[in-house]
Amino acid sequence: MATPERVGLASYTARAKWVRVRIETDDGVYVGQVFVPETKKRLSDVLCDDRPFLNMTEVSINDSQIIEPFVALNKRYVKAVRVLQEGSADIVPMHHRN
Repeated sequence: MATPERVGLASYTARAKWVRVRIETDDGVYVGQVFVPETKKRLSDVLCDDRPFLNMTEVSINDSQIIEPFVALNKRYVKAVRVLQEGSADIVPMHHRN
């Protein structure tokens, strides 16, 4: 029987990443980035953990031209989440680019 080491699964390591999302609530639409740490595999793991707030960076609210550096959304009010883009954590958020 094949073991994880023989099929190369032991060398797999989770990588932290940024996920650009569009989140809808009753009061608005938030477009920004959510950090998915190495300890989580997917955005859904972050959404379903026991923390009450979802931390977002580089956030546009209701299609505003103003970009908020940080927003914490209460997960209880999230109605829908759409992934717009995924990238590794070594990608610098838009706000920090030159």
